[in-house]
Amino acid sequence: MVRQDWRELRMQYQALIGRFRLSHPFEVDELCTAIAAERGRPLMLLPMPAVMPVGAGVCGMWVSFGTVDHVYYNVVTSRPHQTHIVLHELAHILLDHRDSTAPEHGMLEQLFPDLDPAMAARLLGRTRMKATTRQEQEAELLASVMWQHFSVVPAAAPTASPEMADTLNRVVGALSRRTTLRSR
Repeated sequence: MVRQDWRELRMQYQALIGRFRLSHPFEVDELCTAIAAERGRPLMLLPMPAVMPVGAGVCGMWVSFGTVDHVYYNVVTSRPHQTHIVLHELAHILLDHRDSTAPEHGMLEQLFPDLDPAMAARLLGRTRMKATTRQEQEAELLASVMWQHFSVVPAAAPTASPEMADTLNRVVGALSRRTTLRSR
């Protein structure tokens, strides 16, 4: 992508977020509330599940259920990084990013009745995204524009050191595997 494309996108993104009337600086929760109101559905900010495999490389995730959006973020990182993760996922929502190689919606409705078919398709068709994909680059740019436009206050505080989180993830993972084996 050429520099001119990025300049044009930046101007489009400034107009996109300019419609939100938020305090300066604002809390990320304010933007979540505004996006939820615009979409007509709740938007929940949630810490990434502890059962995520250590080293999986997943920092954040947007999951659109039938009536609610969930944005998950890694709690074992700095507050500014957590905020950027959340803003990046909110950017995916605002840009309505979808995967064009997704399976058929009817099949997904049967497999995942509680999950929005478009989101199920996105999750199934999406592996660990590289920052080189167009959608990821757009989300990164929009997240950066939001930081600058709103003078963001970091969203959350880390609840554990990285070492403690790795240890907890290993313990929880081992316990969940044992529970799964016993329940069979």
